[in-house]
Amino acid sequence: MTETELRRFLSGQGLLDNQARFKKLQGGYLNSVWRVDTEERCLAAKEFAVPMTGTLFPNLPEDEAEALRRLTGRNVAPELVGFWPEVSLLVYEYVEGDMWDSDTESVAKLLLRKEGADPTGFRKVSLQFEDILFEGDKFFARCQNLPEIKRPIVVEVPSPDKISLIHTDVGVNLVGNGANLRLIDWQCPAAGDICEDIFSFISPAFQILAERKPLSSEQVKDFWKALSRPDLFKRYSVLYPAYAWRFVGYCAWRAKVLEDEEVCTRYRRALTAELMCMKMPT
Repeated sequence: MTETELRRFLSGQGLLDNQARFKKLQGGYLNSVWRVDTEERCLAAKEFAVPMTGTLFPNLPEDEAEALRRLTGRNVAPELVGFWPEVSLLVYEYVEGDMWDSDTESVAKLLLRKEGADPTGFRKVSLQFEDILFEGDKFFARCQNLPEIKRPIVVEVPSPDKISLIHTDVGVNLVGNGANLRLIDWQCPAAGDICEDIFSFISPAFQILAERKPLSSEQVKDFWKALSRPDLFKRYSVLYPAYAWRFVGYCAWRAKVLEDEEVCTRYRRALTAELMCMKMPT
């Protein structure tokens, strides 16, 4: 939509006053997001692009709306205002604050708050080591000039004790700090393993894609200390090579197919950082 069309639509829903101000936001790879300031509140209006296929991060408007509904009042995500599938438009309360920077304890606490949400009905994602590796294989198969990497040996891992509502792309979507930290952009939620969300935060590749430095060893230690879940630490430590294999393949593919050279360079840097992490002794 143009600004005029969006203004007319939101006015028809009773969400605007005569003084409403619009600002197109930057930073998203796919969807269009506007900040809308009225006299009473600040909103975010997201217009969804055509759903993607063959990616780790599908674009699912209905699922984002449902995720926000289920997270209402949990101090995890933006508060939902409305969703209009006929125009692929989602409106939620704008989250004020800077992008997350360094407080890993707050992220751990946010992920624990999120655990209270019901994951029933969302798309299911791979839970087993071998299945995650196979998804990585498919990304590598789309690429030429593959990075030097040895496929991890398959390890048997029991299914998680609990299926969670997971975001799948945590690292690049954190806004605020402390108790006001929020996880935004829920367009690819799933019913899965919280370890996948943990990987998408502490992985060096995800941090680089968020245009930050990889977390230090101290930051990672602080995260696990705040999470206080030795069971998850044990499970994550076993699953990490599979998650890393899949994401290295994904980064290699994205660096090949995207047209924006700056973004491609970022994906190549992310790939290199994850490879280095995989080769480090545990």
